[in-house]
Amino acid sequence: MGKAKLNFKKLNVFSHLGGRDVVSLNFSGDNLKIAYGKFYHTRKELMDLASYKIQGLSAEEVSHLVKTSLENLKLNTPKIILVIPSHLAIVKNIEIPSLDPKEIREIVDLQAGRHTPYSRDEIIIDYVPIGTYRENYTKILLIIVTLNIIRRQIEILEKAGLTTEDIVFAPESISDVCLNVLKLKQEGAVQTIIHIDLNFSDFLNVANGNVIFIRSIPIGTQHLTSEKERYQARFVEEVKKSMEAYQNEDVDKISTEIILSGAGEGTLELQNLLNNTLHTPVRRSFPYFKKLSSLSEILKNILESNAESFLDVASALMAATPFKVNLIPDEIKLRMSFEEKSRELVKFGVCVMTIGILTCALFINNTYSKNMHLKRLKEKYQPVISAAEHLEEGYAHLQLVKRELKNRGIALDVLAEIHSLIPQNVQLTSIKYSRQGEKFSMTGDSRSMSIVFGFIDSLEASPYFKNAEPKRTTKRKTGNDEVVDFEITCILEPLLNNKKE
Repeated sequence: MGKAKLNFKKLNVFSHLGGRDVVSLNFSGDNLKIAYGKFYHTRKELMDLASYKIQGLSAEEVSHLVKTSLENLKLNTPKIILVIPSHLAIVKNIEIPSLDPKEIREIVDLQAGRHTPYSRDEIIIDYVPIGTYRENYTKILLIIVTLNIIRRQIEILEKAGLTTEDIVFAPESISDVCLNVLKLKQEGAVQTIIHIDLNFSDFLNVANGNVIFIRSIPIGTQHLTSEKERYQARFVEEVKKSMEAYQNEDVDKISTEIILSGAGEGTLELQNLLNNTLHTPVRRSFPYFKKLSSLSEILKNILESNAESFLDVASALMAATPFKVNLIPDEIKLRMSFEEKSRELVKFGVCVMTIGILTCALFINNTYSKNMHLKRLKEKYQPVISAAEHLEEGYAHLQLVKRELKNRGIALDVLAEIHSLIPQNVQLTSIKYSRQGEKFSMTGDSRSMSIVFGFIDSLEASPYFKNAEPKRTTKRKTGNDEVVDFEITCILEPLLNNKKE
């Protein structure tokens, strides 16, 4: 069982406040490569690089190694980026009979199975549009990766307690950094980038900021330095085959130059050999990394002279443009979409709660301010209020006295009015008066019913009585005569009017 080996010590780079921690990992070969950087609003900084020997380790041991390595960096929930090299992918240049991006995507999904022995459910596909070459035809660079490779690496990270947020195709990120560092973005020109790593190399053709052709070469620095004559010749032959394959694909123009990048060890002799063999100028890109002002001198030296290339993991952090290739599995995309919607829902809930709290606070503050203002007004005008209450009390007493004086003598007037209105053959047996509603009632008897109703009409016509009506009328015999007992109710109009006043 092999043991993990740290190729070099952790770099003492000045730490920066703020920014989000971002880590890119590539453990597709014999070594685990890690790049640590920080993303700020206006810039990206590469902070640290590390490499561990993982050949012969189990998935659990690799997971523990990743966890320990990131714990030593003391990172706080870093963004995790997986880097997939070209030798783990199937890459094809194909033509699609459509110019509509939606139709192109549908056709790619249907035809992807023709370019691989795996079923559609076992692969992840994406593509880079290269351009229109024939009428209604779009040429694309098709990238296919088996789902098991992606899932295995994601599971290793999940066992380490990490969540994968992005999966980068190494040739795309490498070409992006090389184009921006070396200023290769020439309109219409095609350049070749040969990225050399420990075990593999990538032959990349780039044009207009896009990778348009990829071919993996199974030769790296460990081969070129161990058996130079044998593997250098084979490497040159592989480069020639790659150039021929590109020409046969009829993708674009012929490359104008070749740039060697990646691991710097032993590439100077390779540059001279390629220059003497090929008809295309060859140059090494390593001195150009000096132009990256955001890198420390230690990191620049590692990027330029180490036997192992860190350009794949470093470029995944330092790329200037968004990546076009997305190799994240559908279930991860669904989970990320759900998490994003959950975060948006939480943000919305927090906003609603904040608005509610602010509204309540504003209402309470407004109410408190009004109460305090009212309290100050009461304190200011309390003498006036007390004087007004005293005046109201005196006025009420005055009105009561006035009403009593006005009602004086009304009882005699009422009795005199009743005496004048009472007809003959009518006898009153009782007179009652109630202060509630100024009700007045009379009981008595009469010789006939008509006399009683005539008496009621007389009361109704009088200015002293209102709403006169018979409450009770009954007939009875007294000897040979018939007598009508009655009770009449009414309201005393003078008392009612005085009460209203």
